[in-house]
Formats: sequence, structure tokens, C-alpha cells
Amino acid sequence: MAVFIRSLLLSLYLISHVYANNEPPQDAVKWLEPERSVLIHLATPDLYFWNQLNQISTHYPGAFIFNFTLTRDNLTLLLNDEPILPRASPYVPTPLRAHQVGFTASDFAHRVGTDFGGAPVMDLDYYIETPDTTSGTSIYNTKYNPRIRFDILRATIPDLPGYTAHFSSNSQNQIWLFLEDLSEHPPNTPYSRIPLKIRYSKVDERWRERRSHGAISEGTTTYKALKSLPSCYMWSWLCADIDEYPYYEFIYQENFDQYGKKGSMRHFLTRRWGNMVGLLGFWHAVVLLGVCGSMVLSPFVYAATRAVKSVLEMYRNRIQEVDDWVADEEVEGLLMNDRYYGDFEEVEGSEQAEDAVRKGSEKTSVEKPLPMKEEKSSTL
Repeated sequence: MAVFIRSLLLSLYLISHVYANNEPPQDAVKWLEPERSVLIHLATPDLYFWNQLNQISTHYPGAFIFNFTLTRDNLTLLLNDEPILPRASPYVPTPLRAHQVGFTASDFAHRVGTDFGGAPVMDLDYYIETPDTTSGTSIYNTKYNPRIRFDILRATIPDLPGYTAHFSSNSQNQIWLFLEDLSEHPPNTPYSRIPLKIRYSKVDERWRERRSHGAISEGTTTYKALKSLPSCYMWSWLCADIDEYPYYEFIYQENFDQYGKKGSMRHFLTRRWGNMVGLLGFWHAVVLLGVCGSMVLSPFVYAATRAVKSVLEMYRNRIQEVDDWVADEEVEGLLMNDRYYGDFEEVEGSEQAEDAVRKGSEKTSVEKPLPMKEEKSSTL
């Protein structure tokens, strides 16, 4: 009997995975308002439906319902009434909850009602990939066609923290949402001010990770366990997953609060500031911060002032030394020039004397007749 029950449960588990992945993708999408609001049914083969009345788990897989809706001005995309594009705070991920239902995508497609108020609600940890909304259009691209990829990582019942399910299976699907701007915009238009419409949405398989040689691994690109994420330390300002907005892609709610990611420098400072404002009020906190800041910074300011003065004094002394050296060189140069001219006159005088002596000797030698040999006359 035990073997039969074990085999039956295994068969139900395998059938649920196969059935969840073989449902028509179009059945999982239901438009509430064209280009503005859409409901998406995301099956969870690894999580069975929770019977809220009896507080037990059933034996058939459940699903989550996600409502993607644009605000009336078409500037903000809401997911289950929470802003995700752009977020309410650029450094604080959006907390997310979703209703769990116990029917398939086909039942969802033929369901008339869209009210799921009586269904159990679960807190979700999720992966989300969104574009950077802090920049804007350029002269090379005046269009804005954002794309969103959404996947679930873990689900928890708020009233039962111990009831937690991880969605690490490759059979878990993900959600794609494609948006488009209503018209082109001039360069330097912020993306956050561009009206949008929902062009297309779908439920598709997770992307599998590839190894260095191209072989497909067992993991996916959108799922990471909480323990596998890098640790957050004080010397990091944000402890971000990526360098640009939205900074965080793997959103585990226990890692965040209203001040940002726990453990980061920004979280530490904003939390201390929030506590001060809550206890003293805004302006009292500003005054206290100014007084404390002046007390802490005054030694550094004094040391910096002394250092600047020392550098300026050294600079002035160096300039004075250079000026004195130049003056000495100029005086020495003048003396050398006077000595040079005196020596030059002496040399010139001696050369003139030598020339005069030489010319005198030459003149004497020319005017003096040469001695002649006299012949004696013979007497006849």
C-alpha cells in the first residue's frame, strides 16, 4: 500500500510538471484593457495550491496571478498595484505579493471573473530585468521600447513564515512584457517621462545557462539561491547586482527594507538619518547633524588649513630663494662682464704695442741700406 501511494504521488508530480508546461501559452494571458492592462497566469509546478480554509496543501499545482497595468498617464507600469517601471525609489526594490489560484491556464482563459480577493496571498521573492529609466533618448535613438523579464524565486505565506517554496526547477516558466512608446520624442527626453503602451506579453520557458564550451548546464539565468548571492559589506555603497539602474535583479525581500539593501553603506546612513528624524523631527535633526558635523570635522578643517598654510609658506620661501639666487647671479654676471672688458682692453693694448714694435722694426729694416762690398782701385 505504501509503495502504491508513493508511486501515485510521484506520478501526480510528474504529470503536474508535464501538464503545466504543455498548456497553450496564449491561455495564460488575458487582456483587461488593450495596450494598458493585462492579467497573466503563471503556473508553479513546484508549489501546490494552498487550501486557506483548512490550512493545508493540496495535491495539485497552483499558479500566481499577475496584473500588469499602466497608470492613466501611461508613465508608470504597475505590477499588482506596485510601481516597477520606474520604481518608487531607485534604490529600494518593490515589495511584491500575488494571489495564488488552483486552476490551470485553460480554466483561467475561460474564466469570466477577474476578482481573486478570496484567494490566498503570498509574499514573493523575484528576479526582474528592466531597462534604465534614469537616462533618456539621444540623437541616434528617439524611440523607447522597454522590455521586462520577470521570474519568481521563492514564495512565502505571510502568516506562516515556515511555509516556503523555492522555484529552482527548470520547468518553471517566466514572464515577458514588451512595451512601446506612443510616439517619438526629441533627444534628451527622460525615459521616465515617455508615455507607454503594452504591446505584447507572453509566458515562456526559462533561459538555460551555457558553459564556456556552449553546453547547456542545469541552472537558469534567472534563478539564484539566496546563499549563492554575494555578501553585502559596509564598504559597498549599494551592494548592487549590476552597475546601472535598476541596480538589483535578484530581489529577496529579507535582504531589503525601506532604507535599501541591508549591510550597505547607504542603508547604514539612511537608517540612522531616518531614526534621527523620527525621534527629533526634521529640523532638529538637521541642527544636531550640523553641530555634530562641525565638532567632528573641525580638527580635520584645522589640520587642512595648517597644511595649506605650510605649503604656501614653503612656496613663498622657495620663490624668495629663487629671487635671491637670480639677483646674485646678475651681480656676479656684471662683475664678470667688467673683468672681461678690462682684460679685453689690456689684451688689445698689448696687441697694439706688439703691432707697433713689429711695424717699427719692419720700417727700420727697409730704410737702412744694405752694406756694399768696396773694391780697391789698382794703381797703374
